Amino acid sequence: MLSQPNEMNEAGVNEAFKRILDGVEKVPTLPVVVNSILELMENPKTSAEDVNRIIRTDQALAARLLKIVNSAFYGFPRQISTVTQAVVILGFNAVRSLALSASVIQIFGTKSREGFDVRAFWEHSISTGVMANLVGRRINYPLPEECLIGGILHGIGKLILDQYLHNLFMQAVKKAKKEKKLLHHAEREIFGTDHCRVGAMLAERWKIPLQLVEAINYYPNPGLANFSPTLVSLVHVGNYIARKKRCGDPGDLVVPKISEDVKKILKITQTDIDAYLRAAQAELDKVEDLLEKLQE
Repeated sequence: MLSQPNEMNEAGVNEAFKRILDGVEKVPTLPVVVNSILELMENPKTSAEDVNRIIRTDQALAARLLKIVNSAFYGFPRQISTVTQAVVILGFNAVRSLALSASVIQIFGTKSREGFDVRAFWEHSISTGVMANLVGRRINYPLPEECLIGGILHGIGKLILDQYLHNLFMQAVKKAKKEKKLLHHAEREIFGTDHCRVGAMLAERWKIPLQLVEAINYYPNPGLANFSPTLVSLVHVGNYIARKKRCGDPGDLVVPKISEDVKKILKITQTDIDAYLRAAQAELDKVEDLLEKLQE
């Protein structure tokens, strides 16, 4: 449900929301090969060769995937030369997540408009994913690669607002920074909605898995998640660490507190969070290389 606007009259908010909906519709659909991979992942009989056969139809994506798999982020001691090898070593879900990540960054690109540094946005998003992945591994979450893609996608709605309502979005960014509030709070005052809901609308249109839709929609408030509160909580912690470490630009200057819901959901304490922060830098040092590989 949309929150009541404080800064625009009802007609203005309705017009802004219409433009947001139009923007969501204008964003290109995911490549056919990525949709095919998402469908394959729903079939328990899918083999590594099935995934390889689909990805081979898009040589550019296959080449990007192999560059990512051979990046410093994974640090494998030997070169992985085929997609089949990548699937066998990393697993289906990891390859799905990497294909989706690379495709989304290709769709939006890294070119900035005045007032919003898109490359710094991606640096923050990837840092969030890398840290969510680290915490996921620490608590033995069974699909840590979902944490990576959840983090990469968590702020995707900001790019829609930036592209299709740039001037109003810049008002929200300036308001958030000037008044020292979170960007999604400032967005609600300007638009009557926020980048979390806008990003979730796009994710629903793309038909990406529900747990990732929830990660986008609820990462500031994981207690609201129904389907996968654990993944949403991991993205929440990843976002907290990325902000605490000043990674990239999330669009505001605030480091929010860790939600008490998250501590209960993940069964972690502040001592655990402090340990994650101490371990963060070694992982964050890999972000630049991963960003380069994802956008190549």
